[in-house]
Amino acid sequence: MDAQLLKLSKQKDKALLKEFLNTVPNDKIADIIKTKLRQSTTNDNDTVLLIRSVLMSNNTEPNLDDCSPIEEGQSNLDRRQVVIDCVIEWLSSDNRDIIDKSGLSSSVVNLVLPEIELFPSNTLYETALTIINLGDQSDTIHSKLLDIFTKIWNALSAANEQIELNDVFEKLISANWGNQSIVGVCSAMNEMELSNKQLEQCIDYMIRKLHDVDLEGVPPFIYQLLLVSRKGHKKNVLKGIFDYFKNEKDDISVEGTAMLHISFAVKQDQELGNELVKIMKTNKMNQLDIFSTATLLSVARIHRLQDTIIDLFKSAIISAFKDNERYQQCNWITKYSTSDSTKFSTVLLEIADRSAAGWDQVIQSMTRLSFILIDSVANQGAFFATNHSRNKTSGEPNNANSNLANLAICILARLFKHHDVVRSEILEQITSRIVTRSNSANDFVRLLEIIIRDYPHAIEKHLTTLKDTLDLLSYLPFPIAERLLNAVRPVIKTNQQFRDDLILVLRKSLFAKDIDGREVAVRGFLNVLDDLLAELKQNGTSSQAESVAFEILGLLRRCFSQQSEIRACAYNGLGTLSEDYTTFAGDVFELLSAQFMKSFERNTSVPCPIKLDSCIEPSSSGGFVKTVEPIHILLLNTCRSLQAAASDSSTCSLIIESINRFRSHIKSFIIRLSNAALEDLELDKTTSFDVDTYEGQKNIQYAMLLLPLYEIAIDYEYSMNEMNADTSEVILSLFKKRKDLMDLLSSTSDRSKKTINANKPSSSLKFITKVFKDLFANENNLSEPLRNLKSNIELVHFVVISTGDSLKAAINDPYRHRDEESFNICIELCQLYLQILAQEDSDSIFANNQSFKKGPSVLISLSNHLLSILEIIRNVWPSRFVEFLASVCRLTDSDQNTIIASFIESLRDIVMKFLSGRSPIYKEVSSIMQVISFLTGTFDKSNQDYSQHARQITNWVNELAKDRPIEDTGLTKELISLLIRVSSDAGENHIIHDLCADLHAYAGEIESSFADEDEPMETNIHYQIISNKTFNVIISQVFDYLDHSLDELIWAISKLRLYTANAEEDVPSFEQDICEYFILYMKILSELVRTVLSDTSSENLFKNLAKLYKALQAFVKYKLAFIGDISQTFIKVISISGSDITDRMYKFLTIYGQRQQLADVSHGKKKNKGKRRKEINTKQEARVQRESRMIPQLIYSVEQYERHLIQLSRKSRVDFMQYMKRSTSRDFKIEISLLNEESSSEDEKENTSSASETPSKRARLS
Repeated sequence: MDAQLLKLSKQKDKALLKEFLNTVPNDKIADIIKTKLRQSTTNDNDTVLLIRSVLMSNNTEPNLDDCSPIEEGQSNLDRRQVVIDCVIEWLSSDNRDIIDKSGLSSSVVNLVLPEIELFPSNTLYETALTIINLGDQSDTIHSKLLDIFTKIWNALSAANEQIELNDVFEKLISANWGNQSIVGVCSAMNEMELSNKQLEQCIDYMIRKLHDVDLEGVPPFIYQLLLVSRKGHKKNVLKGIFDYFKNEKDDISVEGTAMLHISFAVKQDQELGNELVKIMKTNKMNQLDIFSTATLLSVARIHRLQDTIIDLFKSAIISAFKDNERYQQCNWITKYSTSDSTKFSTVLLEIADRSAAGWDQVIQSMTRLSFILIDSVANQGAFFATNHSRNKTSGEPNNANSNLANLAICILARLFKHHDVVRSEILEQITSRIVTRSNSANDFVRLLEIIIRDYPHAIEKHLTTLKDTLDLLSYLPFPIAERLLNAVRPVIKTNQQFRDDLILVLRKSLFAKDIDGREVAVRGFLNVLDDLLAELKQNGTSSQAESVAFEILGLLRRCFSQQSEIRACAYNGLGTLSEDYTTFAGDVFELLSAQFMKSFERNTSVPCPIKLDSCIEPSSSGGFVKTVEPIHILLLNTCRSLQAAASDSSTCSLIIESINRFRSHIKSFIIRLSNAALEDLELDKTTSFDVDTYEGQKNIQYAMLLLPLYEIAIDYEYSMNEMNADTSEVILSLFKKRKDLMDLLSSTSDRSKKTINANKPSSSLKFITKVFKDLFANENNLSEPLRNLKSNIELVHFVVISTGDSLKAAINDPYRHRDEESFNICIELCQLYLQILAQEDSDSIFANNQSFKKGPSVLISLSNHLLSILEIIRNVWPSRFVEFLASVCRLTDSDQNTIIASFIESLRDIVMKFLSGRSPIYKEVSSIMQVISFLTGTFDKSNQDYSQHARQITNWVNELAKDRPIEDTGLTKELISLLIRVSSDAGENHIIHDLCADLHAYAGEIESSFADEDEPMETNIHYQIISNKTFNVIISQVFDYLDHSLDELIWAISKLRLYTANAEEDVPSFEQDICEYFILYMKILSELVRTVLSDTSSENLFKNLAKLYKALQAFVKYKLAFIGDISQTFIKVISISGSDITDRMYKFLTIYGQRQQLADVSHGKKKNKGKRRKEINTKQEARVQRESRMIPQLIYSVEQYERHLIQLSRKSRVDFMQYMKRSTSRDFKIEISLLNEESSSEDEKENTSSASETPSKRARLS
């Protein structure tokens, strides 16, 4: 039969074919088709021809002679139905693998699809349900069945059969499709013509099914989702994809493929890209998700979205870091934090690491973003700041900008590690920033330092780029060049060719025109020498390394004929290296001693042992006299190398002989220096120190050279000789000569004093720590010579000051590799500082010696250097700060806050002792309070016991302020500042209010009378610290606190808006806290606004009031945007602002103006003439001009606040204006021109007649 069908189908006349099929029952046709389909295992043309023959017969002209048209159409329809049913049954059979491989299914379905449009709706509906049932009953379904279903759906949709469509759609999305079939179902949905509602349901269904898809099916499923998104609901699609990857832990490669699909879809659909950016911008939490952030970075490669996405990331990251800095300063708002810079850092660094595991598409965007972040956070004045090196003891900055730069540097370093493709670009950008002296040059040099240190193998291919940068070394600012040299040191150690090239560059730089270029060359030579000596010390002798070292030594010797700065750099570097590498010390000693002997006066009959004339540069043309030979630095480092060489057993005999000869010269030097009077040095009271003359400049330079020489002589005498009576006598004699010279210089002009004060102690750390320990460590067992030294208070003061300065210099020395030793010295010094402070009392000679009237006492210097060492530890060894404090206090506890509290406790005892003495020493207490204030800032505020420690400090300081009538303004400032800060952190804000209440009571009520402000009312106050001397200091601290707190409140309100917009649960709690702080600050201001204040304090009050109303306005605008429930606390805020602030503010302004008019009248009656009169007028004019800006600004702030309050009243239907009373004196204008006119008229009258004077008219409120 099938052969007959094929034969008839090949004839041109298809009527015979149709007649034949009309004679064959449909069941038999079905059997033939099924049999043929089952037997076809390859692309069988006979099967396709058979089905086409059956379908072809339906397309011939009907034969009306044999049957009616209806019968003819029904016959054709039945045969089509038979074919469709057979194909569906065949496609749903169990041998799907054979069907897929044969390719027959495509040919068969392609024959059937055009026939579907000819079926009636009921048949299509039943066929669609059949296919759905097949999918519901089976784990998998053939894709061609879904093609048939899609064709059926579109045919029903064209026929507008909404009831059938809705029923089919409901059954489609409710069917239990297998995981292997769901991707095909989604593909079918993409081809279906859906209404908007159906499309939304379809997308929701697909997103739900996404969680059930196997891992391998996720990328194609997402691809289908993105195809569907072209029809609409793009936001739902993207959010669904992001939510899936946020909740599911998928393979990195799957996520990478999904990102590629999204990027491709965004390229084809611009609206999809815009929606993606909008989602990331509106929902900040998406920016803290790895997949969504990486997706946006991947999409950023598209040019039209690049700038938008990079700007979005830039603003979001910078905002997060700045907010995080605010959160750390504002404890009460931390729990409401909506952004976290640490999460941003974690996400971006994780993406950088995953880029090595298949996420290559994010590399380009991450690199560009990191460059932009570094450039954007660079300080505006960074170019000029690069002219000053940052000392190690100063520490690196720790703020939002520096942390952000660190993040960008870490990202670029990891990208450099993982991807060779970006290494050239990163190095080119580094070179570009360095050479162009960009603001961000320091950060890029730091990046280069990290890359070279952590990834030395990756940098080897790019050494040519580094060499090209180093060629420009002498043209760079010194700090940048110095850091660049330090960055390439690892390469110098491992690559001999690179080292030789660098030495060649440094040779050229040694003769650069700019002095910075020559100093860079010296630094570079010292770096290379340091590395070579370290290699020799570690690996033993090496002829090649030794030859290079001696070559560099010869090059450095050439620097001894250059400027003073170049010589000093070389001397200090060689002196430090000789101490660290003693085998090399002999050669350094010979080099330095030979240079010293050029300036040493060998003739012992000459009183001055130094040829001072050869150490300065003569200026016959009248220019500024400069030092050529820094002889004190040369001598100090010569002595350092001498001691190092003498301690090394391997020092050769020739060098030992040189050492012995030099010692004899130094002995002569010390004897002559100790015996020479100032007159012998041509420096006495008749000597000119006028900086405007050549002779004066020369004498100042002589003095500047001699002063440190005395210190070095003391250093050598104490270190090299046993302590006996002769030694102590020599030391005291040298110190007396130094003091006499200092006294002589102190009596000169102020300009020369500044030059002298810039001179720093030149004592070595070894000597200064030794003498300090000898004098104070064992006071009970002091020898007589040491007692003689200790009895000289000025010598003790010099030693105390020198300890801190010498310690800083040693730690900042780039060639001193003794961190552990320095750390231990800091511990020993702090222990001795505390010991001395604990032993002495208010009657101590260290506090009351007459010589300290013009400067700090020994105890003050001890406290200052104690604080300095604490800051050094905090900056240099931040991770060991708690360890340091525990060692100083000899504690075994490991809790940070407990250790800090114990340290503060010991300082509190010292404070109470100094205050309780017969004559309290306030300045010493003030310096100790600075240490306590610093330590309170190091508490771990996240620790649960912080509040307890803060309350203890608050109670103690509060009692001091209440019980002690302290009149020292410096101590008052420290106490009140600490009290306000710690009480605020501890939640004891009522203390600040009580303090302001006492200020109000002490100064008096502004409405009470117009009495003179300098005569406060007699009243009982709790805080005895308040007095005439301290009132202005205390109130200025309160205003500073309010200014800072109101800024925090305004910022907190902006965070509240974001918090509310994100529908967080704690919004009522957040709002309640803000209300409570408003009430606190308004209570404080309500006390101050009723207080009699001076002009300066009144101006501060105006500023704080204006800021308060700005904060209130922001709060009311927030309530307008998010009306919600009006709480009683919010109503209380509005009520207090009206009754306690606004009303009293207007009264204050009125009375303040009247008081100023009376004051002006009284000043006018005083007969001040000439210059005095002009000074008064100038001050009045300046004050009125300030008021002309502040007072209108304040009134405007009130007006704006009330305007928005009226709007809120209408919107919330709560009458807030009942609490506000509008003043009758609010409309005014300050006429500054009147002041100018009247001032000029007064001057004219004064010139014509001094007898007739009229009171000056003051600019008034009209």
